[in-house]
Amino acid sequence: MRIIDGHDWSPEGSVTTWLPSDTMTAAHTDATDDPTPASFLQTDHVRGVLTGRAHGRRHHAYTCSVATLPGIPDQERMTRAVNDFVSAHEGLRSTLSVDDDAPDGSIRRRTLPTDAVDLVPTQVTGTATETITDLLATTAVFDHVPALAVVTVAREDGRSFDLLLALDHASGDGISQMTGLLELMARYSGDTGDAAQALTVDTHPSFLDYVRGEYARAATVNDDSPGVRAWRGLFEITGGRVPGFPLPTGIVDGEPQPVVGIDGTLADRDLTDRLRALSREHGVSFSTVVYAALGVAHVRLTGADHYATVVVSATRGRPYAVSQGWFCNFTPLYFPVTGTTVEEVLPDVVTAQARMKAALDEPVHASLGHLILSGQVDPSVMGSPQMVTYLDLGWFAEPEGADIRLFTGFGRTSNANLWIYRNADGLGIGSQAPDNPTARESVATYITAVHDILDSAVTA
Repeated sequence: MRIIDGHDWSPEGSVTTWLPSDTMTAAHTDATDDPTPASFLQTDHVRGVLTGRAHGRRHHAYTCSVATLPGIPDQERMTRAVNDFVSAHEGLRSTLSVDDDAPDGSIRRRTLPTDAVDLVPTQVTGTATETITDLLATTAVFDHVPALAVVTVAREDGRSFDLLLALDHASGDGISQMTGLLELMARYSGDTGDAAQALTVDTHPSFLDYVRGEYARAATVNDDSPGVRAWRGLFEITGGRVPGFPLPTGIVDGEPQPVVGIDGTLADRDLTDRLRALSREHGVSFSTVVYAALGVAHVRLTGADHYATVVVSATRGRPYAVSQGWFCNFTPLYFPVTGTTVEEVLPDVVTAQARMKAALDEPVHASLGHLILSGQVDPSVMGSPQMVTYLDLGWFAEPEGADIRLFTGFGRTSNANLWIYRNADGLGIGSQAPDNPTARESVATYITAVHDILDSAVTA
């Protein structure tokens, strides 16, 4: 299981996707509004997509996962798997829309009952890569029913096919991509192992329940809430600004540019094993070592005395471990960097992670909203920060030969966000950066610096 540049997946073969039947479409049209509001992150996403749509920009705000399966796809079995998958997740049966596509319009939610789910296989003609790109732009979007795409690409030799799951960001996150694809594979194959049984239950805990809980938590936020205190502390360090990528990105006047995907290796398998041993020796998590290296690299490259970023943190907990939805929060991570080695910085990272964990369940919109409304920070902080995501793909059992790959659509960005992930091959990194020479050189420099710091942490 690995993260790739989406351009590196170029399938060839016969393309099939699953679209709603006329009956399912009619059921959605006739459905009454669901009173559950869009989540805070869903609301931002919908506004952003509609703004892009108003400017004639193609939709790319989706995430994807793809696996290679043996043989020729069994259309009947796959159809059953797709429908059972969508039926099991209320979040996938629930679709958002805005009348007249107005970016500031009221967001409606309509949720289908399980017996209304009826997705039917549809053959798609044309070159596979171009066809799929066109398909995802119109189906893996928040107001399509459902806001996802399931696609198979059958190779001409009949020996294997690729299975793709694409989710509009309103419908899922990185973990949704991994567990969702594994669930589709388990339902298709009829796997009855323990892991598969957890994935293929008839009904998973609902993302809509999570959204209602999120609003309830937001209503309790006050000046002494852990999230408010954490964000206030970050702005005190940054001078009231959201953190950005530490090196030049070639952005002019804050105007986003088309994205380029940049991949790299922070540690091979042997180095990763030694770094994991280092984390055990110090009684810290492996992510603590990773963040320490980021902090040392930041100081080495910029001359600053603190490291600050925004972490995309999973908020699933045990109840929603394999549910489909956007179970995330944006949490501030910051700490002083008083040493020059990973080991010297570890204690301060532990403190920073504890602060981040305390703020995890407090919706970022409520925390920042309180700070803005109380006049403690300027509304401009609601801009686009540089974000770091850490994924431990080693926790997910990958069927032999599946070669599961994760990637995203390519839109526009004004930052260089980082996805750091551990898998069986070691520690990898991916970045979506502005597509210009300055940004590419800066990200490459940053990746090299972090690699060298990690290497020196365990080299005698």
